[in-house]
Amino acid sequence: MMRVMNCLLVFCVAITAAPAEELTFDFDAPDALEGWLSDVDHWRVEDGTLRQPMAGLRHAYAFWPQAFSDVSVEVRFMIHPAGEGVKAPGIIYRAADESNYYYIHFDSKNKQIVWVRSTRENEWTEARRHRPFELAEEQWHTARVEAEGNQHRVYLNGELIFTEEDDTIPAGVVGLRTGQGDISFDDLQIAGEPATLEEEFTVTRVPFITVCSDAGGPGAYEAFPDVCMTDAGELLCVFYAGYGHVSFPREDLPNGGLVAMVRSSDNGATWGEAEVVVDTPIDDRDPSITQLSNGDLLVTYMSYVKERQPTHEVFTVRSSDDGASWGEPQRIELPWDRAQAVSEPVTELEDGTLLLPVYGVGTTEGGTVRPCGVLRSTDGGRSWPELAVLTPQDNVPFQEPTIEPLTDGRILMLIRPGMHWSESSDGGVTWMQPQPLGIPGQAAQMLLTSEGVLIAGYRWREERSTVIIWSHDLGRTWEGPKVVDRVVGGYPSLVELPDGRVLMVYYTEGAGSDIRGIFLSADAAGVEVLEPPR
Repeated sequence: MMRVMNCLLVFCVAITAAPAEELTFDFDAPDALEGWLSDVDHWRVEDGTLRQPMAGLRHAYAFWPQAFSDVSVEVRFMIHPAGEGVKAPGIIYRAADESNYYYIHFDSKNKQIVWVRSTRENEWTEARRHRPFELAEEQWHTARVEAEGNQHRVYLNGELIFTEEDDTIPAGVVGLRTGQGDISFDDLQIAGEPATLEEEFTVTRVPFITVCSDAGGPGAYEAFPDVCMTDAGELLCVFYAGYGHVSFPREDLPNGGLVAMVRSSDNGATWGEAEVVVDTPIDDRDPSITQLSNGDLLVTYMSYVKERQPTHEVFTVRSSDDGASWGEPQRIELPWDRAQAVSEPVTELEDGTLLLPVYGVGTTEGGTVRPCGVLRSTDGGRSWPELAVLTPQDNVPFQEPTIEPLTDGRILMLIRPGMHWSESSDGGVTWMQPQPLGIPGQAAQMLLTSEGVLIAGYRWREERSTVIIWSHDLGRTWEGPKVVDRVVGGYPSLVELPDGRVLMVYYTEGAGSDIRGIFLSADAAGVEVLEPPR
């Protein structure tokens, strides 16, 4: 059983007796990025500036790995018009590590400047000061931060914007940050008292690919992906597209959130433009995709309308021409009167039976129930006459069940929250009462590889991370967890590629969220994250 412990975080530094040091970066030389530490590969030197052009990234960092205590940082920045997110340049200072630092957030979309102290537990642990300020695009601005002892002063274009007092982090390195924007930096100047951190400053580089950063709608928010490989060798990834975690209809998105899809014909190395699968006049969300043995593509999803009961309803939509066209959505009736939900794809068993995990909220004489269940279909998903219901024995709601058939005849289920687990030995007709797995996490999906390695990807909210665990004995014991990305969106989906690699897609969460993918190797030695194809 895994145990998560809370501890008091103490930052250990040594302030040297050396005189104040001054550094200047003008980014004129082609090798001007040498020595910088960044979390993504997109930073580049361009026209004498340092630029991070990917407007779809929720955030990107570049650190100069030299620590200072008292420090002043001045830099010019330009906000380019691409993207629909906050388009926020930022200055990071006194970064004790890649998660604990002070940060000035120049939010052009919401016309504000924010002073932030970030920690591993919460990227915005303290956001004390929100100063209204309009930041024009396509022109240079000069920002300056001064930190002396517990005093912090922030300037923009020569004007003192605000001051703060905080002595939580005494020293650290300086960095530049972009949030959902195409940003250029120039003329960076750092001056301060050198310091030595107890541990070497490092940055976790996540070798992810971007599956989709903008499906073409307002807000460029993409989430809840699911991926499958067709018989023709094409990867199809469906996902939710809107302007936020929930996207009800509004003037610039009259039908609300929609279900989109992108394709890859080179095993995930590159992806095409987004296509629309479902876009009804409500919020269509949480899609998953399966190719059935007859070649049909079957997408499951749910709708959300807060003014009705049930608020959520479950649908399938089918294509018989590789997704070139889609039929009319078909609603699946479930017995719960307050919410009927789905977050998983259809699973086809060897005998052609289809299973679909679902969950919901219902009202009974004893009060509110929050069960999950598994639907069965024997006619290719055109009707779902059987439902096995799993009801919690306490007040913990069962949500987002995921299933995976195993080679010993069992079907394993993982359930949010907890996680809980259950299994069926009769093709999904009956299920054992769910039990705690002893591993924290939610929104899981499993894949049993051709080599017999069972992988589960999921979101670990407490660690603000997307992680994997794996098993060499069909889920009886688990190894891990291994953090694959420090993003809390998650909702992973996994597929094995023809060469034995595993592609896992997931999302980043936050305004302008995007769909990412990583490649994994899985064998008797364990599961490792691979570099993406170049």
